[in-house]
Amino acid sequence: MQNLIYGDSSVIVVTERLSISIDNKTKQKLDEMRRKKNKSSSEVVRDLINFGYELMKTDVDIESIQVWVDYLAKRQHMILDIEHWRVIFSEIEQIEDHNFWKHMEEIGSSHAFQYKMKGLDTVEKILRYVEKANWYEIKEEGNGVYTLILNDLKIKKFVKIFLEKVFEGQGINARIAEGFGKLIVCKGD
Repeated sequence: MQNLIYGDSSVIVVTERLSISIDNKTKQKLDEMRRKKNKSSSEVVRDLINFGYELMKTDVDIESIQVWVDYLAKRQHMILDIEHWRVIFSEIEQIEDHNFWKHMEEIGSSHAFQYKMKGLDTVEKILRYVEKANWYEIKEEGNGVYTLILNDLKIKKFVKIFLEKVFEGQGINARIAEGFGKLIVCKGD
């Protein structure tokens, strides 16, 4: 414990030493962070502990955070308030223009390739990744059957077309059936 005196008042600073064992790979990562941030090992570790603590308070799993960073960091996706989303889909639901839906099919097909490059090459991996976009929540039924509980009834056609084209583009045999407020995805043989 250190006792520091500032003017006419004293401040007690408690410092605790911590010794940890790390393997070579972890040491390389720490050294890289130290160089990039121009900080000491102690500063980097303190920053990481503080970051980890703040992350823990959000009660969000690391997989979700990794997917969100993947979605947003390359500026190919955006954050959209759910109210905006619902207004947009209220309008889209009324569109009878086949060009719009043809474009949606093209987008699904292009995502098939992108997802394949990311290692998202099974029904479950694709559904779990897209779930992080908050379009739906997955309920796993077993035997390759997944119920997607949609966040809004108006997005059913949008989600169905997108996923059908992703699966088709990767040659994945899956069938999507419509329910009220949900989609049922069945992995084929």
